[in-house]
Amino acid sequence: MKPSYGRWIKTGVGIAISIACLVFIFSKIDSNKLLQALESFKWPFLGAGIAALGFDYTLRIARWRIMLLAAGAKVSFGRCAPAFLGSMALNNLLPLRAGDIVRALVFPASLRISRATSTASLVLERLVDLLALLVCLGIGTALAHNHQIPENQQQWITLISAAGVAALIAIFAFAAPIARLLATFTNHQDRHNRKRLSQLASQLSQLLASLARMARLRTLAAIGSLSLLIWFGEAGLFLALLHGFGLVATPPSALVIMAIATLATLIPSSPGYVGPFHLAAFSAVILFGGSEPQAAGFALLAHLALWVPVTLAGVISMTANPSLFRRSYKLEESNA
Repeated sequence: MKPSYGRWIKTGVGIAISIACLVFIFSKIDSNKLLQALESFKWPFLGAGIAALGFDYTLRIARWRIMLLAAGAKVSFGRCAPAFLGSMALNNLLPLRAGDIVRALVFPASLRISRATSTASLVLERLVDLLALLVCLGIGTALAHNHQIPENQQQWITLISAAGVAALIAIFAFAAPIARLLATFTNHQDRHNRKRLSQLASQLSQLLASLARMARLRTLAAIGSLSLLIWFGEAGLFLALLHGFGLVATPPSALVIMAIATLATLIPSSPGYVGPFHLAAFSAVILFGGSEPQAAGFALLAHLALWVPVTLAGVISMTANPSLFRRSYKLEESNA
């Protein structure tokens, strides 16, 4: 099977999943009641939610800069912001998380960093975000009392969160030793003139070396603290929307709903995470006592509130900074 066929199949599966999720939601609700729920929404709460989202993304950019600085890059917040927002916009607009690929392989030239450094920062970002989401889910589930999550599922949430912490610690602990082993392997392959295998091992070694530099204790403490603040900020958007629909909402319940909806975006879907996000948010709001029209309205507004501002900011950033797409730069990988 050709690689292009594989990409088309993945895209088709994602679109099919999105359609199935949306069909399921709309089969459960009366469209007139959905419109009534949207009409009763208190719109000033949307402004408060967008403000929380702005706080969230400001911290995301600052966190990415800290990662790059830890790897030896010399970047400012102002240079990081367009690349970060642009990649988020491309993730929202294109299939297969293309924005992540562009941030890892295309945007590094404009920032004068290596692709290995950019890719390592992306890997670390995703790992830490996954862990932070699991922690938020565990905290929210433990503190919220108005949900209908069975006790055995709460125990599984706690266990998975603990396993995530252990896995992340293991990755950071072994990144540097594995990088050194791969560097030795690369030299061995060079002596035997095995260029392709040597190049692959070299690239992986550089990736792990960059990851190890970012995983120093002081850097991890800063990244971990910012990550929790980031997701608390995003939960602020969810909390504002819950209040806008007149639902009984607390910060812990907003944390749970936000974590469930965000983790659902790991499921393949169409660009912009349409479908799985909506179904997860819809189901989570019902777990906390919302009606089906309220839950559907919440899922719709939450997605739009997350998608529209970030996509607009990213498109504007890329338009104003065409140098993001320049092809090359003069930089030694060892100095990145």
